[in-house]
Order: sequence, then structure tokens, then C-alpha cells
Amino acid sequence: MARTHVSLTLAAAKTAAGIFAARISASLFFAAILATGFGLASPAQAAGCDAADATPVEIDHVTEDLDIVLKDERSVRLAGVKALAKGEAEQGRAQDGELASFVTQAVAAKPVSLRLSSPVADRWGRVAGDVFVDGRHLQSLVTQAGLAVARPDDLRGPCWEAVKAAETQARRANAGVWARQDVILPASDGVKLSGRDGLFILASGQVRHVSRGKGSPGKGRSYVDFGARGVNALFLTIDAKALTRMEKLGFKLEQLNDRKILVRGVVLSGKSPHMVIDDVDAIEFWD
Repeated sequence: MARTHVSLTLAAAKTAAGIFAARISASLFFAAILATGFGLASPAQAAGCDAADATPVEIDHVTEDLDIVLKDERSVRLAGVKALAKGEAEQGRAQDGELASFVTQAVAAKPVSLRLSSPVADRWGRVAGDVFVDGRHLQSLVTQAGLAVARPDDLRGPCWEAVKAAETQARRANAGVWARQDVILPASDGVKLSGRDGLFILASGQVRHVSRGKGSPGKGRSYVDFGARGVNALFLTIDAKALTRMEKLGFKLEQLNDRKILVRGVVLSGKSPHMVIDDVDAIEFWD
């Protein structure tokens, strides 16, 4: 019994040391990004992603949901990015703290400006836009650090390509959430996905069946299934207007058959979990 207790104690100590080391490494990584100006100058400045037409603002505080509260009492949602749904509870709390702390450090004592994507507030009173810190794009910073991922089902602005480039760098570096084993959920695990009801997630799996919506042009709904009939697995829905828009950009629904793909969006529960797809960047080939 004593030997078992010692072994468990040593194992716990190693685990704690590993977590501590990981948090130090993450802190150093984030600090390096802040110190070097993100390493994203070229992608972020391309295609008009700059602060040229942004308006100076003053930040009051940053929430754990990554909303920027201004001193004029407006609340700003960072367009084009999203913090992922939590994994295990302890890990989620640590990530929340890192996220708010990182953004707070980034904006401290630096000039901040805002370019609104739309002046219309959402139902929570938030306006969406691009935030620039000392002329640099905040969304790209947060995404490169692995604290958020690209969110395609959003207001598309001139900084979208910069956000995608930042996510690519984060994935290659296993930064932030990309170091987690549960960052991408299995599309075949309906039970686990149903537990994330209403949350933004990443999921991947082999497409088992694709069906194109029938009816007159512009009507009907198409389906992409990750499981056989009767199996509790994720399925995707794409309405006719969204599919038409996506196909004009080169998307081909039938090419998904038997391919492994990565999808991102809000998962909704029902008889089986499902996700509404309305943007070509919400799907990428993963094989």
C-alpha cells in the first residue's frame, strides 16, 4: 500500500510539473508574439487589412468571452474569430484566463483603433469589427497565439485572409488550443457532440453520404452525413442559397463523398447532432 501511495504521489507530481511547464511555455510563446509584432506584418497588411480607416478608441476592459468593452460603453465582438468550446473544466478555465490576460497585455498602453464591420448591434448589444493595436490586427494576434480560431460564418472583411494565415501558423506551431488532443472532435461521436450543443466547435471525419437538395432552383436543402442511417453521428445541412453561393466560389458538393473533412461551426443537438454550413471556408479536406 505504501509503495502504491508513493507511486501515485510521484505520478501526481510529474503531472503537476508538466502542467506548470506547459503554462510557462505558453506564456513565453505569447510574450514572444507580443514582442516581435506578431510575425504577421505581410499577410495582415495585404488586401487592405490595416488601420488606415479605423477610428481611435479607448478600451475599458476585456471579458473572458473575448469581448472588448470600450470606455464609451460600447461592447465589441472581434469579427472573424471565435474561442473554441471548452474541453475539460480545468483546462477551459486556464484557457479563459490566458485569453483575457493575453488580450489585456496586447492592448496595454498602446493606441487602439476600431473598424466596424457593421454599425448594427447583435442581440447582446455588441458591434462587430476589426481591432488594431498600435496599427496591428488584434484578431490575427489572438489567432496566431492559438487562443481563438477562424470563424467563417461571420461578417467577411478585408482581414479574413490574415486571420486564416494566422491560424495556419498556430496549427504548425501547435500553439494554444492546437496542442490539445480534443481540439478537433470526432464527427462520428454523436454523444460527445450533443454535449456541446450550441457551441462553436471543430470536428472531423469520413463523409459517408451526400445528398443534394431536390426541388426547384434555389430551394431544398442538401445533407452531408458522417454516419450510416440510424447511427448517432454528425450531419451537415446546406440550404440552397448557401450552396449556390459556395459553388460559385468553386465548391463541389459531390466531391465530399468518401473524403475525410474538417468542419467548423455551431453544433446543434436533435436526434443526431448537426451543423448548418453557409460558407465555403467552413469545410476543408483533411485527408
